[in-house]
Amino acid sequence: MKYDVIIIGGGLGGLTAGAVLSKKGKKVLLIEQHFMTGGAATVFKRKDINIEVGLHEMDYGQHGYDAKRDLFDFLELEKKVEFISLPETWEIVDNNEKYIVPEGIEEAKKYLISKFPHEEKGINKYFKKMKNIAYTMGTIPYDMNFFQFLAYPFVKLPRLIKYYFDQKSTGEMLDEIIKDDKLKRLLNANLVYYHDNPYEFCWHYHALAQYNYYNGAKYIKGGSYSLSTALAEIITENGGTVETMCTVEKVIVENGTAKGVIYKNKRTKEDITVNSEYVIANCSPNLLYDTMVDEKYKDKSLDEFKESSSLYTVYIIFNQKLKDVYKNHAYSTFICEDNQFKKPFSQMGKGLKNINIEDRGFVFVDYGVIDSGLNIKADDKRSVGVFCGASYLDEWDNMPKEAYLAKKAKLAEDLFKKAEKYFPNLKDYVEYFEVSTPKTIKRYMKTPLGNAYGYANNTYLRKGRVPRFSSTIKNLLFTGAYSFPGGGFTGALISGYFAANNVIEPQWKHIIRRTVLSTAVLILLFTSPIWLKGLFNLF
Repeated sequence: MKYDVIIIGGGLGGLTAGAVLSKKGKKVLLIEQHFMTGGAATVFKRKDINIEVGLHEMDYGQHGYDAKRDLFDFLELEKKVEFISLPETWEIVDNNEKYIVPEGIEEAKKYLISKFPHEEKGINKYFKKMKNIAYTMGTIPYDMNFFQFLAYPFVKLPRLIKYYFDQKSTGEMLDEIIKDDKLKRLLNANLVYYHDNPYEFCWHYHALAQYNYYNGAKYIKGGSYSLSTALAEIITENGGTVETMCTVEKVIVENGTAKGVIYKNKRTKEDITVNSEYVIANCSPNLLYDTMVDEKYKDKSLDEFKESSSLYTVYIIFNQKLKDVYKNHAYSTFICEDNQFKKPFSQMGKGLKNINIEDRGFVFVDYGVIDSGLNIKADDKRSVGVFCGASYLDEWDNMPKEAYLAKKAKLAEDLFKKAEKYFPNLKDYVEYFEVSTPKTIKRYMKTPLGNAYGYANNTYLRKGRVPRFSSTIKNLLFTGAYSFPGGGFTGALISGYFAANNVIEPQWKHIIRRTVLSTAVLILLFTSPIWLKGLFNLF
């Protein structure tokens, strides 16, 4: 069997690459080891209700400020998926202090200035800097029309060069423009969505995602699996194939070039060999190099990359909608470590790993606040929620089963107690809960350290994340959380878009072709007085 492209792994990066390539006429085979696609973008069923695995909210900015908007337009995803707007950006609580940041850039800015009037100048500067970064990086070269590409060297390229050479951490940037430690902590309330240390986390990643969170965060009705299903449908509707319950045993490499894969169908126990022109890996690069190719092809430069932090999640089914119990509570509530607002922001530079797991702040997401679509039965009055916080594999690995289960139970109990400071008697409304740890993520997603975000986002554009193309095997590309631009839903989606476009035409060729065309047009424009006069004289 021969395909144009074989994709290893059905997470968002692989699904996006497959959907784009299929729609552009390529014959695609996507191979997923689980019985369903999606990776972390999925749901699971307990007690006859769907529970969201990974998505709390997805940043969803305007066209020109959010590169995935062009991707969604190309795939016509809004015809297949319903996006639910959130009632506010988020709520942040610490003991008796509460901040509810409204949705929308201007509204959020006005709110923060009302709470911190002495920081008005810094707040305005913060949002302006984020807007500039989002605008500069909000359209990839493949999606630029002729006039955008023509203006790019004069409008965006100088900024991009500046960003490349003037990289700062989020902590450094906030220290530069804002003095109030409490405000800086508030602006990092959702740090766990990206990193565990603002003084290591690259400012450009913070700005790009955070601006689009303020500008229009969304939830996907029915859960993130609706998005995964839509992408898989686009593959099959355009002649591609999606195989689940199949594991890739080997990438076929001939003379240093990827030529296909050998995979095992776990249902039939059959080994199947398929050939292709390209292979796209939506998995940990270390997993591929360690288990799917010969030792001589191992990319030793990957040892320089730092793995990101991971997460624990407590999945909860409530016996009713909490919005009927706790009036006006937010969709996302970030519950800080005790008295966090009174501590210097610089202390966050020690990293979350230096805080006991039960003392770290966490987020409580109540999907029942919105019309999430997670209820299977129309008359079901129950709702779903999660507690989620930073964690690490070494906090859970190599433990006896009894100790592991006891630690999970204690963590859940501690989190319920902390949440009940703000949601009295919350435990009384719980019908069921279970706890996921980095060990769970490692088991299901095959990431070496059980993290969902791939490599840590410590630099932007500079070396810090695996390139889209393998440096040791030709025609092998990477996508997903470990690839550029990074982890999370947006990072994985855009990485898949990049990988697909690079198969169609590598970006450097695309840029050279467009540059030659733009240069020719500019020359024609500047020399028009000469050639127009000559042309006129012919007649």
